[in-house]
Amino acid sequence: MKTIKYFWLFFVLISSQLSAQEYNCITASIQEVAMQSKGRWLPSEGTINVLIVFAEFPDDNYDIYNTRWVKGSEPQNMSNWVDQTWSSSSTQGSLTHYFNDMSGNKLHFIGKEVHVTAPHTRDWYMTNYTSSRRGYIQKEIIQQLDATWDFAEFDNWDYISDYTYNNTSDTYVDMIIFVWRNISQDLIDPDQGLIDFNFTSNFADLGGIGNINVDNNQRKVATWFGGGNSTPYGSGVSVRNYLTEDPFRNTIHEFSHYLIGNNNYHNGFGFWGMLSAWGIRSYVANAYERYRLGWVADSTNYTISNTTQTLTGKTLGDFVTGRNAYRFINSASPQEYFFVENHQKTSYWENNAPFWGSHDGTLENGIYVIRKVGTPDQFNPSSWLQLIPADGRYDWAVNQSSTLPGEDDLLPVFKQGTPNRTSGYHDNMWIPFSYGGLTSPAPIHLTENPTTGQPLVDVRFHGDGKDAFGIGYNQVFSPWSNPNNQKAANSATPFGFEITSLSSGVYTLNLYVNTSIDASPSKPQNLHLTYADQYHPSLGWDINTETDITSYKIYRNYDNTGWDLAGTVTHPTNTFVDYAISYTKPIWEKSVKYYVVAVDNSSKTSVPSTQVETSGISELLPKINEENYAEEKTAEEVVHEFRLYDNYPDPFNPATTIKYQLPEAGMVTLKVYDILGREVVELVNENKSAGYYEVNFDASRLTSGVYIYTITAGKFTESKKMILAK
Repeated sequence: MKTIKYFWLFFVLISSQLSAQEYNCITASIQEVAMQSKGRWLPSEGTINVLIVFAEFPDDNYDIYNTRWVKGSEPQNMSNWVDQTWSSSSTQGSLTHYFNDMSGNKLHFIGKEVHVTAPHTRDWYMTNYTSSRRGYIQKEIIQQLDATWDFAEFDNWDYISDYTYNNTSDTYVDMIIFVWRNISQDLIDPDQGLIDFNFTSNFADLGGIGNINVDNNQRKVATWFGGGNSTPYGSGVSVRNYLTEDPFRNTIHEFSHYLIGNNNYHNGFGFWGMLSAWGIRSYVANAYERYRLGWVADSTNYTISNTTQTLTGKTLGDFVTGRNAYRFINSASPQEYFFVENHQKTSYWENNAPFWGSHDGTLENGIYVIRKVGTPDQFNPSSWLQLIPADGRYDWAVNQSSTLPGEDDLLPVFKQGTPNRTSGYHDNMWIPFSYGGLTSPAPIHLTENPTTGQPLVDVRFHGDGKDAFGIGYNQVFSPWSNPNNQKAANSATPFGFEITSLSSGVYTLNLYVNTSIDASPSKPQNLHLTYADQYHPSLGWDINTETDITSYKIYRNYDNTGWDLAGTVTHPTNTFVDYAISYTKPIWEKSVKYYVVAVDNSSKTSVPSTQVETSGISELLPKINEENYAEEKTAEEVVHEFRLYDNYPDPFNPATTIKYQLPEAGMVTLKVYDILGREVVELVNENKSAGYYEVNFDASRLTSGVYIYTITAGKFTESKKMILAK
């Protein structure tokens, strides 16, 4: 038997919600090779016949009546995990169905299921084995099955070398999948139990104890991983905790290591893939995995070289069902790519999580960009396959820490700053920071409420509904957009695209190689109120950096009556004062919203910037009284309905203004209550004529918190909340 040197790879992904060690799957050192198509240690095309062993301990007392898997019985719907014979019309939600859809019916994943109880209790294994217990426990079960099972049907591939195999027996079983009901959840110290039984993760091996002979020594089950020198080192995977983790996803993940590679091929976190890490939004294989395994429908026409060119009118249908994605080659060595996928959620696998119920995150329809940068390294987050979300890169600050509900560990509370397309961080990255001795970098679990400053649970890598490029939101990906098309070293690449239309789920795009200047301008960034003019709304934004920008158009929506052009400024001017709106009449203020578009020298316009909102009164409306804007008027002249306005400012310290209007005369009360419903102060209690009113509320003697103010006028009653923040 050939010998190779093995060592443990320790790598912990920090997440308060998900066990990162769950995906420290490989215990063997495997040398990386150049990207090739097809499977690495098992084929990605043809038929693979597997044995799935659903195992439990006789002394397992965890949630014993759980209907998904009642102790002592086979799991519910066990027979639906894999089909025994292949068909293009496979059992919905089975592994056969999954690999049919991911491979386009190229990989025929079939097999059989069996339920077993381990021969001994966990105490017995603790006493009789001092190490490698997972391997020896599973060896006992394999030997127990050997008495009645013929393993020949699971030996169909002869491994020659990486990516090379013959469809014939090589005396090594191809794949046994162990799925355990529970390892240690019912023990006094569950975490220590996982360590004791060598289940600190799910693993792409069977325990690392050498070969197990079966079929009267005619066949072997290899318990390591991978292969070399024409010898398979691995014949299976180990999946733990059926009841508390997602067993189906974990089975896909561990098996896929045999197709793709070792831990270096973990896809980062917060999107999708067979080897995705935690925070998965969908089970589906990503474009990188499909290209690597030869599962794309048209690898030639959808691969874009780095030769200068413009490709107009290119279409892209749903990635999962159509199996096509654009691949932009930034560099052949090292291998650096952008993959562009269209997700329309028409696949079963983007809407279902069989045997578990739900995915960790959410996925919206649209165009997604995935970046691959050079040789992957599991210890270097910047080398991981990475989703580039369409909402862009920003500066981030951490000024406080907090905990997630039900957790004890302190986590950073991130505050989003200004856009920074080059050296900023997007919200699906590990973001560096310095605060309170917390571990840096970290993913975003908590963000700071921009109004109150309080921590909010905001797990960004689960998806925030802003990650897909789409019509009207973010249509351009270029050196000047946010996010831009840079690679790992923050240097620009030649590639870009512009979405031009969407019809029945199919996007039409223009693709650019060194010609992105021909696209429409990128979305203007960082539109904000500058308060440079005390009487009128004043706006500022970041200058677009394309060389062909000529102007910016500013649009206004007054009192939700629709958008109108408020003005135009010539580039590089990036400020605007709207003299048509006044701040001097607070009692008549209406909502005023703005957005900006950039215009280039071909009259192409960008998509609108994000909106900002303020309040004011249009100078274009008739003025009632230049001297007294709070003068009461009759219902016929001014007021047509009862209304209680939001206080301003809010939050406030120590005073705020409350405004209201009356369409008719009558008795009015205006009272303030604390959050427990106790009356704090009565601001108004008298008869009032029809008209507009405002009252000042001074909370100098009150403590910080939420307060409720309530108006009663005849049959009209309305309440609103306000925040005192001292």
